Amino acid sequence: MVADALIYHPAVSHYLKFVATTVGRDKLLRTLQYFARFYAWYLLRTNRAPAAMAPWEAVKKQFGLVRKVLRAGKNVEHFRAAAVAADAKTMDPVLRYTAVGRQLGYAGYLTMDLATLLDATGIRKTASAKRFQHEAYRFWAAGIACSVVSQLYTLYQLRQREARVDRKEGEGVLESKRIAMERAGSRLQLTSDLCDLAVPLSALKWVGLDDGIVGLAGTLSSLIGVYSQWKKTASSEFEELGLSILGLGTQYPPHALKPDSLEVLSKRFYPESPAMKKVLSINRYTGIDQRSSIGTPDHPVVNQPNPPTITELHDTFMSDGVPLAVEAARKALAEARVDAGQVTHMVSTTCTDSANPGYDHFVAKELGVSPNTEKVLLHGVGCSGGLAALRTAANLCLGHTMRRKPARILVVALEVSTTLVRSELESINASQETRIGVALFSDCGSALLLSNTIPFLSTSTQIPPPPIYTLLGWHHHTIPSTESDLGFDADPLGWKVVLSPRVPQLTQSVLLPTFSTLLSSSLPPIPGRTTKPYTASPRDFDWAMHPGGATILSGAERALGITPEHMRASYDTYIHHGNSSSATILSVLDRLRCKDMDALAPPPPSPSPTNNGAGGGGGIPKEYVVGCAFGPGITVEMCLLKRGLEVRRGTRPGMETPPETESEGGGGSEDGDQGSESGEPSSSAEEGEVGQRRDGGGGKGLVEKGSRGEEEEAFISEALEGVELD
Repeated sequence: MVADALIYHPAVSHYLKFVATTVGRDKLLRTLQYFARFYAWYLLRTNRAPAAMAPWEAVKKQFGLVRKVLRAGKNVEHFRAAAVAADAKTMDPVLRYTAVGRQLGYAGYLTMDLATLLDATGIRKTASAKRFQHEAYRFWAAGIACSVVSQLYTLYQLRQREARVDRKEGEGVLESKRIAMERAGSRLQLTSDLCDLAVPLSALKWVGLDDGIVGLAGTLSSLIGVYSQWKKTASSEFEELGLSILGLGTQYPPHALKPDSLEVLSKRFYPESPAMKKVLSINRYTGIDQRSSIGTPDHPVVNQPNPPTITELHDTFMSDGVPLAVEAARKALAEARVDAGQVTHMVSTTCTDSANPGYDHFVAKELGVSPNTEKVLLHGVGCSGGLAALRTAANLCLGHTMRRKPARILVVALEVSTTLVRSELESINASQETRIGVALFSDCGSALLLSNTIPFLSTSTQIPPPPIYTLLGWHHHTIPSTESDLGFDADPLGWKVVLSPRVPQLTQSVLLPTFSTLLSSSLPPIPGRTTKPYTASPRDFDWAMHPGGATILSGAERALGITPEHMRASYDTYIHHGNSSSATILSVLDRLRCKDMDALAPPPPSPSPTNNGAGGGGGIPKEYVVGCAFGPGITVEMCLLKRGLEVRRGTRPGMETPPETESEGGGGSEDGDQGSESGEPSSSAEEGEVGQRRDGGGGKGLVEKGSRGEEEEAFISEALEGVELD
């Protein structure tokens, strides 16, 4: 048992990840090499015997030789990095020229160093080796000098940025924290550069430094490198995939339909009947205070003698719906500090429109996305479309990571459901069936920006915006033989919901098994074990549950043993906006990170005099979040996310849970509601300007366009890291 505890300890896993990297091994060797240099000098100064100094002299010499062999050929990498940096026309000029100078300095050093390799290894001695080594140190000193200038300029730019920050506002406080992080990183790099500078200056005899000072300086810069690489390879309890949600955006339309809005259209166009009376009664008790809509009950498209045709519905979707998606996407891009031209992929979804080209084509055109951006439009996934799109984007992102290319994937969900109200009322009147979707659905556009860890062209000091969520895993499951239980079928008057009474029971039955499978698949693999040394309860997580209806949410509470506070953002979205099908889950994730949602987090499970652990808020947000949605099929989409707790949004007070109505069925119906009136969606940029990506000095980010760009972005990022040369 003790052996197991040691073997599977997280620190051991972290160490293995660290030494698996070439950079990690090199920094460890360099630390030992320079400490040996210092200690050998110390033994000499304290008059120790030559035999005591010999092992340390051997460590210094042999480790230095090993590192010289391992870095052979890396000069090509730095020559190319210099060329790429020179082509980065959008980069801050000072940072651009210092990056070029730094890379040329390192490339020159490594070229001269390579020329001495045969002599150093004793394979072939040459009289010119000493001259080559002297020139190598000159190149290295020049490269470090450029890096020092870059860091000093970066610190100056950060000071200028800080002077413009208004700390009285929430965004200003967050910006000041980002500046502090970037300043700390820049200062650390500057310290490392100044320590490294002692090595070539001493070797060139430009300054009189003995081996003790040089050894200590080299040891300190090496330890800084070890620390930085250790942080980069840090992992959590769950396997890190390098997938970060950097931006989220939600855009609801300007109108809100109260429960009595449905009665207005019903009385205006249809006679009273038992089925109509029952639906209107259910409509009053869904627990939804208002449903977001692109218009009012007086909108022309729902006030014709006959219900609108699918062509008329499409026209309204394009004119009133697409602007919602555009605004949501702009918010996500602005928060992520990603320019539309940097978007590598778009994954979009809707179940309330169908056309070729799809609506995503027009969203991309309005945003100014590159013609080379790869687009995917998902169809047939209904309410689970938001998470299905995220899952698709994640797999695309991992593919680009394997190819060492940066991926910035824009996920967009758009639904305009309320224009289907006449179609649903027509069916209720004709068939005398109880169709409850008409009382649940609303309109919304939502978006997120998913990124891998490979950056675009940047300086080594650039710190990306902190992730809102880190995506750790996902699971997709189809419940067998349920095609007839939940669907959304095409019709001349739009789409018709298919919803059986079995939906609540079916969805509840798969929640816990799907959750267990998700956890198992999201944990790092452990050789030789079939079970993982980690157990968790659904209560240990916050839940972003798609609010298909009050029955779905309350059923999830019973199935998972959680409280309404665990799903506080789902309830809040359902009450204030209704069910916007695929767009809702991204809206819930956006809402969950708001400060007022934190105040409503479930309390700790252990009872206290003022808290029995049964709910009511007063706790702290969970570090991990589970997202879940159900779609036609019946399909289950579930994902595991890790919060970026430092990323917060605005507030809206109050935690409410709607009453559950027996007739609400599964709530997972994919249907529409009231008519709508065109309204211009409000425009707001959450943080910074669209397309601006901050580097360490506050300059503009780099966008490399053209056929070479994506391949070179990852390359220069690696080359611009703090390089340990000698």
